[in-house]
Amino acid sequence: MNNFGIIKTKLLNKLTESYANENKAEIKNILTTIKENKDFKEMYLFYEEIEGKHISDKETAKLYVEGLSTILIQSNENLKTFCESLDKTLDNNEVVSNELYQALDTLTESDKLSNIEKKVIAKKKLVEHLTTKKEITESKDTTLVPNETLLNAVLANNFNVLYSNTLSESQKEELKNILSIPYEDLLTKTSELKESINNQVSTLLSESNETDLINKLKAVKDEVNQMFPSRYNYYRLNELKNGLN
Repeated sequence: MNNFGIIKTKLLNKLTESYANENKAEIKNILTTIKENKDFKEMYLFYEEIEGKHISDKETAKLYVEGLSTILIQSNENLKTFCESLDKTLDNNEVVSNELYQALDTLTESDKLSNIEKKVIAKKKLVEHLTTKKEITESKDTTLVPNETLLNAVLANNFNVLYSNTLSESQKEELKNILSIPYEDLLTKTSELKESINNQVSTLLSESNETDLINKLKAVKDEVNQMFPSRYNYYRLNELKNGLN
């Protein structure tokens, strides 16, 4: 099965539907299944992260894609049985994966004489994606993201933090607001939040003489700068900002 991108899209659609229907049992059943498979978690997070990945040097990007091709073939083989089983639990409605996912899925196929041209085209698309600087105005399909936070949370073992009966009303409202932010607005808000946190950290660093505190603040700054725009990271950034106040 060489369609991890399709599985990922179906999964987000199913979670979105379950969340809209307030079907917590269905959400937990799906996410528990995913959480227990380390290889699936790793592949899912990779598909998420590569969307915002940027490599400025084209030759480096080409080497990255070549190395990636070998790894994806093995990863796909490891996940074949699990993905086939998971696909049976999801809706059979046809979904259209984006071009990035299609290129990645193509690279998961075993090398054959019959697919050389297709894989070359996929590699060129990936290199083009990686070497293209991601701008704030970059468009993205927003029909699949309402449950992105929930899924990212469980993959990072933070499901109970974001979605459980222990959430206060204010936390539930915060989660609801984050889930409803359009992706274009999320990019802007994430950038502004990162800048605000970095300014706070810089101020605290200039005022502190304690080695331990300075090291912790530098670690926070590094973590903030490495975060790519996503609803889960936006939630984490808000938590970091609140912790600095």
